[in-house]
Amino acid sequence: MRRMLMSLTALSSLVALGAAQALEVRFYPADKVRAYELDADRGVRSVVLQNVAIINDGDKDVTISQIMLEVTERGVTQEIKPLRSGDLDRMAVAGAGLQSSGMLSTLAFQFGGPALLPKGISLSGTRVLKPGTALLVPHQVLVFSGKRDGIRVNVQTATGMKESTLFISMLPSQTAFALPFDGMWYDGAGPSLHSHHRWAVPQEFAHDFIRIGANGLSYSGEGKSFTDYHAYGQPVLAAADGQVVAVLDGEPEDVALLQQAGEPLETYVQRIVARQNEQLSRGARGIAGNHVVIRHGDEYSFYGHLKPGSVRVKAEDAVTRGQQIAAVGSSGSSTEPHLHFHVCDGPAVMACAGIPAKFDNFEINGALTVRQPQSGDMVRNKSK
Repeated sequence: MRRMLMSLTALSSLVALGAAQALEVRFYPADKVRAYELDADRGVRSVVLQNVAIINDGDKDVTISQIMLEVTERGVTQEIKPLRSGDLDRMAVAGAGLQSSGMLSTLAFQFGGPALLPKGISLSGTRVLKPGTALLVPHQVLVFSGKRDGIRVNVQTATGMKESTLFISMLPSQTAFALPFDGMWYDGAGPSLHSHHRWAVPQEFAHDFIRIGANGLSYSGEGKSFTDYHAYGQPVLAAADGQVVAVLDGEPEDVALLQQAGEPLETYVQRIVARQNEQLSRGARGIAGNHVVIRHGDEYSFYGHLKPGSVRVKAEDAVTRGQQIAAVGSSGSSTEPHLHFHVCDGPAVMACAGIPAKFDNFEINGALTVRQPQSGDMVRNKSK
């Protein structure tokens, strides 16, 4: 049996399985899953278990009958989410399709590459795992109230059970961040569960900030050019003191990615899918466009889709909170001018795991409680 990767926060143990039917459970991200508040007053939080791989390390077929996801506090189960045979059958078909289409490799930033699926392991199209195959369990949402510290994964087969536990971090970023702009902005896509960000490992807790005009829209006129958009060219500010570790400022903007006046949403999405897939194949450069990454101790803030030629800093520069580092643009995989901001545990734009940013000295328009921003909020930086 392949030796399992161990850490202080990710434990694995083998329970009642014969040596010929050995299973390994791997997670990506591997060390912890991070919680984000749904309701600050009531202490309701959510976690997204991004990826679980159940690998058959033995020399005989293993049939998985069900998987139980248990949210724990000090080892005691508090909430349970079962994944029955029908759920597992659908996941197996979807996972095998991802691998056969090549998307598993293209989206390595999401699935962790060999960290999740070692070389030579293929995804099974069924929940009957032949030796050297695996079942991929993606995007499992768990919601709880109060403090929790672990997710226990129980994989049940006809002959026994495999149990593994992943640590839950309830903490936001260690760094206190300011909003990276002046004035009032709209959080068009935050870490809420209905945002596209929440389902991607590097961007799980990202925010897309845009500006709204007096007309209630993000642009004036017909929105045919970048300069029609209220956010375009606005200053991008360093959210905290730190050191610049990466800069890109040579990517163009593509006006064809803008939604045209009167264009139905469904038609628009179909039109840009091919273009965005092309950008995806170019990695961080194609997805993030022009960007700046700033180090804050063990955490990194990321500012994306910047205007070409607007970046004012270079690698190794020291920056201070509130300092202008660039201007808002629409480079990379961007459907309109906006500022993409997120915090990660590493400097690589795509090869990192997101961290919930702890913003301070800001207000949410109309909010009657103190909480962190969510999708749909109008937020204002009070630092200036």
